[in-house]
Amino acid sequence: MTYKIFYEANPSYEDLAILTDGIKENTSQKKGFAPLEFFAFFVRDENSKIQGGCNGNSLYGCLYIDQLWVVESLRGKGYGTQFVLAAEQWGKERDCIFAAVNTMDWEALSFYKKLGYSIEFERHGFLKNSVFYFLRKNLIK
Repeated sequence: MTYKIFYEANPSYEDLAILTDGIKENTSQKKGFAPLEFFAFFVRDENSKIQGGCNGNSLYGCLYIDQLWVVESLRGKGYGTQFVLAAEQWGKERDCIFAAVNTMDWEALSFYKKLGYSIEFERHGFLKNSVFYFLRKNLIK
């Protein structure tokens, strides 16, 4: 049998799920970890259109907040904070020990610091002198 590597722009959810399922199976076999569990919280308008949200997963004792976004007109009204607090509560209910999030220097660094996250690592070398920050917050005191 011959195998070839193919490039796919914007792969389908179904194709990406094959990779996720393979990683879950491997993790279960090697470490006995429970499968990754994913979450999302949204704020919607009266027409059910998403105006903001937060998503991520539980990753072997870590709550990982992958994305957080709020439409410009709702920024500064507490929705971002509510999303992070809801995610942290979700993580605590799944026995996550700490929370992790990534952000660029021009995105939400001060926002996460205000919520108790501290810089664990920073990566330099991105275009326009941007800095990528890895932040962490302990959930269990």
